[in-house]
Amino acid sequence: MGTTSGRDEPVSEEIIDATLADSFPASDPPFWTLGRDRYGRQEPAKSNDTEGFTMKNANIGLSDEQRTPVVKILNMLLSDEYVLYTKTRNYHWNVLGPQFNDLHKFFEEQYTELNVVVDDVAERARALGGWAFGTLQEFVQHARLKEVPGQYPNARDMIANLLADHETLVRQLRADLETAEKHHDMGTNDFLTGLMEKHEKMAWMLRSFLQAESV
Repeated sequence: MGTTSGRDEPVSEEIIDATLADSFPASDPPFWTLGRDRYGRQEPAKSNDTEGFTMKNANIGLSDEQRTPVVKILNMLLSDEYVLYTKTRNYHWNVLGPQFNDLHKFFEEQYTELNVVVDDVAERARALGGWAFGTLQEFVQHARLKEVPGQYPNARDMIANLLADHETLVRQLRADLETAEKHHDMGTNDFLTGLMEKHEKMAWMLRSFLQAESV
């Protein structure tokens, strides 16, 4: 490997080494050459075991057989949360009507909270020794919530759509709690309980908007 001078002429590694050797203390091998043998060499790709969702060697009192299904439901939940986050942000951008200012701010509050939830779910999967999904393709493939591209509903339908999604997640979380408990993962059980309460609260706020309009 060589570099070029200001005249675009190649400068050999031997010249570089000789120059540096005059300026820096000696070492064996010269410290500026350390790792040079790796330059230009492709590192082998590391498997992330996405089929099993779980890495090995997390010594936290749970076996691979216990952790694997829990990491799997966390990644499915992560996918749902990201879809809901995106949908809420979409409505924040595209809401119209006399309540624009209130709903614009309200949707922002909700997607901001969902952004934190997304991060928490991903980090819970990692804490168990698993991998967290991190691509849009994975999120769409594994999410149970659905997007409707190209549609821009009115404000009331936006609220109703988000409410339905939050209620769907609450019901799903109740089932996920049983899965975590079955595998003796009480940490994830506690985490999912707190997450379910957040979605119940966000659903209540959305429901209150709809009820206010009907009064």
